[in-house]
Amino acid sequence: MLIAVVTDLIFSTKITGTAKALQKPYAVARTVEKLAEHLNAAPESPLVIIDLNSAGLDTVAAIRTAKSHPKNPRVIAFLSHVEVELAQQAREAGADQVMARSGFVNQLPALLAAT
Repeated sequence: MLIAVVTDLIFSTKITGTAKALQKPYAVARTVEKLAEHLNAAPESPLVIIDLNSAGLDTVAAIRTAKSHPKNPRVIAFLSHVEVELAQQAREAGADQVMARSGFVNQLPALLAAT
């Protein structure tokens, strides 16, 4: 299962559209609380994708929430390539992979196919 933590409609559509095309179950969380709900409901260790540039969302807290969950999800975070400090904060919070937005978009089908 995929849980996308994203507030941007364009990226939400890209992620969910790719998941649909690959017939992968997915959920979208726009808050840390909703992320926790989806993690609790997930039948297995999900993949969590977090847009670190999500407006109005503490994305570092979202990483910590995911990584502290007993289902031990894999967390992939993506952001604008110029946000070096935020990328480091994401790594320190426990993200398994931090990617530039362009690389994430290019690798999205492969990332989802691997789950």
